[in-house]
Amino acid sequence: MRSRFRAWLYATLWRSRMEQEMDVELQLHMEAYADDLIRRGVPAAEAVQRAKVEFGSIARAKEACRDASGASVLESLLHDVGYGMRLLRRSPGFAAVAVFTLALGIGATTAVFSLVNAVLLRALPYGDPERLVYLYEKLPDIPNVPLEAWAPVNADFYEWQKQSRSFAAMALFTTDSLNAAMEDVTFRAAGSRVTGEFFRVLGVAPEIGRTVDNSDDQPGKGRVAVISHALWQSRFNGDRSVLGRELLLDARPYRIIGVMPPGFAFPHSSESIETIGKTTDVWVAWAMDPHSRAARNENSGNAIARVSPGVPLRQAQAEIAAITARFDPPFQQQSVKPQGVLQSFDEKIIGNSRRALLIFTGAVFLVLLIACTNVAGLSLVRASGRAQEIGVRAALGASRFRLLRQLLAETLAVATAGGMFGTALAFAIVKLVARFHPRDIPRIEEISIDARVLFFALLLSAAAVILAGLVPALAASRSHPIDALKKAGSRGVKRHTGFLDRGLMIAQVAFTVVMLVGSGLLIRSFLKLQRVDKGFHSLATVAMNIQLDRRYNGDDRQNAFFATLLERIAAVPGVEEVAAVNHLPLGGGESISLLEVEGYPFDEKVSFEERAVTPRYFAAMGIPMLNGRVFTNADAAAGPLVAVVSQSFSLRYFPGQSPVGRHVRTSGDRTIVGVVADVRQRDLDQTPPMQIYLPFSQNPSPAPDLVVRTNLPPDRVGSQVRTLVRNLDPALALSDARTMGQLVSQAAAGRRFQTAVLTAFGAIALFLSLVGLYALMSWSVQQKTGEIGVRLALGAQRSNVMRMVLREGATLWLCGMAAGLVVAWSLTRWLRSLLFEVQPTDLPTFLAVAVLFVAVATAACCLPARRATQVDPAISLRYE
Repeated sequence: MRSRFRAWLYATLWRSRMEQEMDVELQLHMEAYADDLIRRGVPAAEAVQRAKVEFGSIARAKEACRDASGASVLESLLHDVGYGMRLLRRSPGFAAVAVFTLALGIGATTAVFSLVNAVLLRALPYGDPERLVYLYEKLPDIPNVPLEAWAPVNADFYEWQKQSRSFAAMALFTTDSLNAAMEDVTFRAAGSRVTGEFFRVLGVAPEIGRTVDNSDDQPGKGRVAVISHALWQSRFNGDRSVLGRELLLDARPYRIIGVMPPGFAFPHSSESIETIGKTTDVWVAWAMDPHSRAARNENSGNAIARVSPGVPLRQAQAEIAAITARFDPPFQQQSVKPQGVLQSFDEKIIGNSRRALLIFTGAVFLVLLIACTNVAGLSLVRASGRAQEIGVRAALGASRFRLLRQLLAETLAVATAGGMFGTALAFAIVKLVARFHPRDIPRIEEISIDARVLFFALLLSAAAVILAGLVPALAASRSHPIDALKKAGSRGVKRHTGFLDRGLMIAQVAFTVVMLVGSGLLIRSFLKLQRVDKGFHSLATVAMNIQLDRRYNGDDRQNAFFATLLERIAAVPGVEEVAAVNHLPLGGGESISLLEVEGYPFDEKVSFEERAVTPRYFAAMGIPMLNGRVFTNADAAAGPLVAVVSQSFSLRYFPGQSPVGRHVRTSGDRTIVGVVADVRQRDLDQTPPMQIYLPFSQNPSPAPDLVVRTNLPPDRVGSQVRTLVRNLDPALALSDARTMGQLVSQAAAGRRFQTAVLTAFGAIALFLSLVGLYALMSWSVQQKTGEIGVRLALGAQRSNVMRMVLREGATLWLCGMAAGLVVAWSLTRWLRSLLFEVQPTDLPTFLAVAVLFVAVATAACCLPARRATQVDPAISLRYE
C-alpha cells in the first residue's frame, strides 16, 4: 500500500517526468523486440514494422500505465469537475440556488462551530486548566442561594490549606473596584486582592516582571501590584520601564512589579458573580493579618485550588468534604455544619452555557441538513432531465462508477463554491456576534475563525458533497441505457414515477417545522420575559457606582460623604430624585442574609435578599409602596432601627394582616415600617425571594450605586455627577454609568441572543423549504406539460388543473408538516431550560407554526399552479 501511494504521488506531482520516462521505456521495449526479430533473420525495416504491430497502440499502453500508477484519477476528476462547471454555467438558475443554499447552511454551521470552539473546545488560558477547581463551604438546605455565594470563611480556608494533601496550591481572591490615580488622572480599575499562591494556582507567568508571591502576602507588606496587559497598553503605552513605578490605588501607593500577558484577566465575565461583563486589570497582594486569618465570621474572598497531578477530582472532593465535616458551624447564627464542595473550572465557567450551545449546534446541523436535502432534491430533479444523456453515456461503455463520479464532481463544484461563500458569511456572522454578544455567555469575546474552524468548514463542504450529491448520483446512475434511449423518441404523456425527490421534500418540510416550533417557543418565551413585572418602573433612571477608599473608614464618615453628595446631586436642574443602594437590581451584586421574624422561630434554612437604601430610593426607582411608609431622614444612624419588607415577605409571615409595627431581628431588633413590591434583583427569569430593606445610614456601604431619576440625557447626568464627585474628593472616580433600561436589556441579552439565533435558523429553514417546494412543483408542472395539454384539449377547466397541481403540493407539505409536528412534540422538551413561563408542548405555538407554514407553502405552490393553467393545449401537445 505504501509503495502504491508513493507511485501515485510521484506520478501526480512529476507528471512530465513520468511521461518522458514512459516514452523512453516503451521505445526501448519496441527496439528490443525489433532487435530480437533482426537476430532471427527478419529484415530491419520489416522487423521495426512488425514490432510496432505486435506491440500495439502506444497511446493505449501509456493509458494503461497511467491507470496502473493512479495518475489518471486526478486528471479525470479535474476533467469531470471542469465538465460539471460548464454544465452549471448552462444552468445558472440551478447553480445560483444550489450555491446560495449551501452557503447559508455551511456559513451558519461554521459560525456556530466557531462559538462552540471558543466556549467549549478551546482550552482555558491557564496552565493545565482541567486541574483547576473552585472551593465552596456550603450550608445545606438553604434555597435560592447560588453555589458561588458560599465562599469559605477565612479560618476554614487556611485549615483546608494546612490539612489537605490532594492540592498543589490554594488561594483566595476578591473582586474589587479601585480608585486608581497616576499623573493627576483618576480612573476606576477593576481589581482583585490575591493571596500569595494565586498566580501559582492559575499557572500563568507574567509577560514582564514577577507576580505576587508568599513573600508579599504578609502583614505590613503587600504594597505591590501586578497590572494587566490592557492597562499597561492604555495607561503606560506599553513602556517596559513600568516596573517599579507607583500607582495610587484607593489613595495608597502600590509598586508595580509585573505585567500579565495578553488575554489574562481573571476573574472576568462569568468567572465570578460580581464580574459579569468586566475584566480585572490590577492584582494586589492580600496581606491578611493573623486576626483576619482566624476569623470564622468573615468570608470576603473566593477560593480556588490546583489539584495535584495524578489525583482524581473525586478524591480531592472526598478529602475536602472530610476536612470540612470536622469544622464547627461558621457564623454566630448558624448551628448547621458546612459541607465542602469542589467545582471544576470547566463546570463553573461553562456549565450554564453548555446546554444552550449544544442546542444551537443541533439546530444549525438541522439547517445544514435541510440545505443539503434541498440541493439533493434540486439535483435529483435536474438529473431526471438528463436521463437521455446518462443513457447515451452508459450505452457508449461508461461504467456506473464512472457516471457516479461525474455526477458527484458536479456537486463538488457546487459545494466548493458554497463552502467559499459560506466561510465568508461565517466571518461576517462572527464579527457581528463579537460586537453584540450577550454578557452571560462565557468567553464569547474570544470567538474567531481559526485554523480549526477553517478545517471544520472544509469538512462541512466535503460532507455537503456526500449529503447533497450521493443520493441523486446513485439514482441517476441507475438509469438503464435501453430505457433512456426508448424515452428519447417518445412523444406521449410523461408522468414522473420516482418518489425519492418527494421523500426528500417531505423530510425537508418536517425538519423545517421542527425548527419553526423551536424558534416559536423561544419567541413566545422572550415576549413573556419582556412583559414580566420587574418591580420597578423608572427605566430612564441613571445608575452609577462610586467606591470610597480607606480614608472613609467608619460609618460616620461614609454617611457624611454620601449625605453631602446626594444633596448636591438633588440640586442639579433636571434631577427629580436621587438615592443610593448597596446592590443595584440586575447589577450583578448580591447580599444574602438570615433573620428572625417576630412570632416565628429562627429558621437558618430561609434566606433573604438584603438591601441598604437611602430615603428617596423607592421613588427614584419607581418601586410601588404597598403599605406603611418609606424611610425618611429621621431614620438616622442614632435613631430607632427600622426596616421595609417586600410583598412576598408580608404574605408568607403575615398573611391577611399588616406587618407594619411587627419586628424582625437582623443587625439588631428592627421595626417594620412599610411594605413594597417584590423586585427582581438577580435575574428577570427568577421569582424574587423575600427581600428586606434597611436604612443606608444604619448600614452604610463604602461602594454603593447612585440612582438618579431625571429627564436629562444620561451622558449629561453622568458628566455632572462626576464633576460633583471631583469637587468633593479628586481621588474618587465614578464607574459603570448606565440607565436601568440598559440593565434590563442586558439582563435579557442571553435569552434575546438565544431567541435571535434559533429564529434566524428557523427563517433560513423556512426559506430553503419554500425554495425547494417551489422548484419541485415547477419541475412537476414542466414534466406534466403534455398531460395538462391533453386535459385542456379534452375540455378540462383551468380551475381543475390548478386544483390538481395544488393538491399534489399540499400532499407533500401536509405529510411533512404532520411528521414535523410529531417530532417537535417529542424533541422540544430539550428546550425546557431555555424557556420562561412557556411549556415545551405549548399548543398555541404549535398551532401558529401550522398556520404559518400552511400559508407560505400554499403561496409557494400557487405560482407553479397558476403557470399550469396558462398552458396552450396546442403547444403542450407538441412538447418534448
